Amino acid sequence: MTPQERDRNMQVYLAQARGPTRNGDLLRQSIDRALRLRAARGSDPGASLMHDPLIETLTQVATALEDLRVPYAVTGSVASSVHGEPSSTLDADIILLAPSSLVAELSAKLQPRFYAPADMLSAAARDHSFANVVDIRTSLKVDLSFIGDDPFLIEVLRRRIKSRIGTDTREFWFVTPEDIILMKLLWRKDTQSSKQWDNALNVARMKGIQMDWKYLFLQAKTLGIEPDLIKLRDDAGI
Repeated sequence: MTPQERDRNMQVYLAQARGPTRNGDLLRQSIDRALRLRAARGSDPGASLMHDPLIETLTQVATALEDLRVPYAVTGSVASSVHGEPSSTLDADIILLAPSSLVAELSAKLQPRFYAPADMLSAAARDHSFANVVDIRTSLKVDLSFIGDDPFLIEVLRRRIKSRIGTDTREFWFVTPEDIILMKLLWRKDTQSSKQWDNALNVARMKGIQMDWKYLFLQAKTLGIEPDLIKLRDDAGI
């Protein structure tokens, strides 16, 4: 079985294991998280996310990576929710720079709580692709993207910042607001997803002129998404 086939089978397994009731519970918790993030920005003392399943799952993965001194950064909808308008999500996305020699240790640290076979992670590290690890306890998934020597993504990791989710004390490494916008625009270029555009637009509206627009345009030109960034800036009213 190829890694791609196993990944597809894992998605089917995950959906079946969750079942309609579990999926419904996770969706409600996800919406709840977005509402509490909004409340946290208004200094609501009751807005803690400490017992949120996704934060619990993310903490386990981040701790394993930090123990191994693997540079990582949270991306995707979790990052855009931290930097922009909070939105609901059932999964987390992480980019990381890890040599194949550390993959077996990473797999060992994540198991048995996670479905994280060493050969699957090794293949992703070797091919500079991604692998899904699944938290058996929460039924939530984290996509681990091994970035290889991609100049843009290496710069993204170099620029990463530490931040909290809501009012909780645990800090994670996140991509910057500028980089989540660029990544969302790149993903949209490939998928034509309106969600990616909306996420990027929300971050641009939230951060506005606080961001490094010189960096944004330099990278956007290199990445071939400068027209999209111009439209995003205009739509955000900046």
